[in-house]
Amino acid sequence: MKSKSLLKWSAIIGAVVIIGISLGTIGYIYTKVTEFEQVFAQNVYIEDLSVGGLTKEEAKLKLENMKESELKQQSIVLYKNEIKKQIACNELGITYNIDETINKAFELGHQESFFEKYRISKEGLANAQKFELTKTFSDEPIHNFIKENATFFYKEPVNASIERKNRQFFVTKEVEGEALDEEATFEKMAEALKEPDNELNELIEVEAVTKTVIPEYTEASFADVQTLISSFSTSYNNASANRNENLKVAAQKISRMLLPDEIFYLSNQLEPFTEAAGYKNAGVIVNGKIEDGLGGGVCQVASTLYNAVLLTDIEIVSRQNHSLPVAYVPLGRDATYATGVIDFKFKNNTGYPLFIEGYCENNKVYVNIYGHKDAIPEYDIKFDSVVTEVIPAPATKYEDDSTLEKGKEVVEIKALDGKRVKLYKLYYKNGVLEKKELVDTSYYKPRAAVIKRGTKEVVTNHTPATPTTPQATTPPTTVPEETETNPTGNEASIPIDDIPPSVNPDDLNNFEVIQQ
Repeated sequence: MKSKSLLKWSAIIGAVVIIGISLGTIGYIYTKVTEFEQVFAQNVYIEDLSVGGLTKEEAKLKLENMKESELKQQSIVLYKNEIKKQIACNELGITYNIDETINKAFELGHQESFFEKYRISKEGLANAQKFELTKTFSDEPIHNFIKENATFFYKEPVNASIERKNRQFFVTKEVEGEALDEEATFEKMAEALKEPDNELNELIEVEAVTKTVIPEYTEASFADVQTLISSFSTSYNNASANRNENLKVAAQKISRMLLPDEIFYLSNQLEPFTEAAGYKNAGVIVNGKIEDGLGGGVCQVASTLYNAVLLTDIEIVSRQNHSLPVAYVPLGRDATYATGVIDFKFKNNTGYPLFIEGYCENNKVYVNIYGHKDAIPEYDIKFDSVVTEVIPAPATKYEDDSTLEKGKEVVEIKALDGKRVKLYKLYYKNGVLEKKELVDTSYYKPRAAVIKRGTKEVVTNHTPATPTTPQATTPPTTVPEETETNPTGNEASIPIDDIPPSVNPDDLNNFEVIQQ
């Protein structure tokens, strides 16, 4: 009986022990499975990072740090020939699908049965599994980088040009330019960033895509602009070799091509008035007195150019007459120039390139304007200078001169009447006047005569003199001076550099400065 009771208790105790062990084992397994459910299975990789045993948060932090470090160390280089521009990849707004990849990788081993999870938690996955991150980036930083550096890849095109030497035209061929093709370059950079093989490269090199920039004016642009549109000349004499040299220098300086809608500034062509620029000292009349000044005579070139332009339909932007009539063009058809105060300007409104040619030959200043045949005026153009008012010269001014004997007078400056002039442009077709157009008005200031009177005492000899017949007072001697308008003369009147910059051009006639 006792034996049976002992066996019974032994069975009970054994069962309890087995149950205890089983419950302990199950508890252990449950704990391990529970822990496993919080981490990645072993043998799982995201790129080269083993995430086995890591929580999602731990894996994410490691991956973010890894990619941030990689992007800082990696740059993309945009190059073309010797030009290279570089930017770090972490400045390009690159991101990775870390969360998405983590969630996908985490599923491995976690979709199995309870006991299979336990097995995997101990042994890991039978075969290693690797996941790659997908790179994405914002377009804007790449576009901005390309735009900011586009100028470095830009090669300026060079227009063809035309010049005239020895009465012949010579055309210099254009040079094509180059510009960054921004859209094509963006596509190429984007492809390079997506390329898996570039992940391990510290430098990702991308050759910039460029496109040809055709110059606005090519050699062909000047094939049809060599027709003579107008020509004008003025005469000069050989009284001053320096003045004649200034005419040649100025005529050469105005010779140039003028593109459509471009404005010709006489100042840009003539300045600076220096010896280095080729100018000589020549007669300049300041307040009626002849003085030497660099560039004396250049206004004859300005007036010749003005008249050549008048013979066309070219738009005149700005023109000012001299303070006194000039000798080489009719009244109202002169143009003056003063540094910083007056400029002669006209605009090429023909729609085609023009070529201005200036030169001196056989004591004449010539200006020819060449362009397209369509720029030739359809009318024969003539002019009519109408004097609308004559302003009498002011009263004569007398100045004492101690170098002249008493009773003697010398006319230093001759009186000139002032004039108001209207210039009309007359348009003829087949000999018939079809229209009359006011071009401009000019005002030439009146000028008082200046006579010097002698104050020097006459030294008399104390020796008795033989009585003589009383002598008449010596009449005033006239100093040769510029004449009024005469197409064959060679003098010009012009306000020049010593006019204060603040002077209003409308008040220029308050100054009397004549450049011969």
